[in-house]
Amino acid sequence: MNALKKLFLVTIVSYTINPIAVYALSTDRDQPILIEADQGQIDDARGIATYEGRVIITQGSIQINADKVTLNYSEKQDIEKVTAIGKPAQFRQQPDNSEEFLHANAAQMEYFADQNLLELTQGAKVWQGKDVVTGEKITYDTHGGIIRAFKGDTEKSRVTVTLQPRRQKNQ
Repeated sequence: MNALKKLFLVTIVSYTINPIAVYALSTDRDQPILIEADQGQIDDARGIATYEGRVIITQGSIQINADKVTLNYSEKQDIEKVTAIGKPAQFRQQPDNSEEFLHANAAQMEYFADQNLLELTQGAKVWQGKDVVTGEKITYDTHGGIIRAFKGDTEKSRVTVTLQPRRQKNQ
């Protein structure tokens, strides 16, 4: 069963959507990170690297495209947090259990490495194939495969979900 389909088999509430399983490609963390940008600045003393202008970050099946990316890293050079800003910033990753990539975009994305958590804010959208989730904020646990969507602050704000019908394999 498709990962986004699992999401909507649970109760949908206007404030959140319950978890689903979309497990990330297990080999991604073991791959090197490639960063491309128009310009970059590294401040080792503060543990911050900033890249601007058509930024592309790739690690295995993961790709982030943004206008500006800030990396916060430890003294051991381990990335702790990635902040991507764009119109919109874009993310994609291939789950272990699917040939279709999981895509996401939002005006701002923050990835917290120690929690394996991608947080999308300001017009967030996540989709796989034609299944789509939108909300003002969406969080995605890249290790555990849990997606949660949240509405905005206004009364009219809602989480929206589009699911395509699935054909049974024996039909």
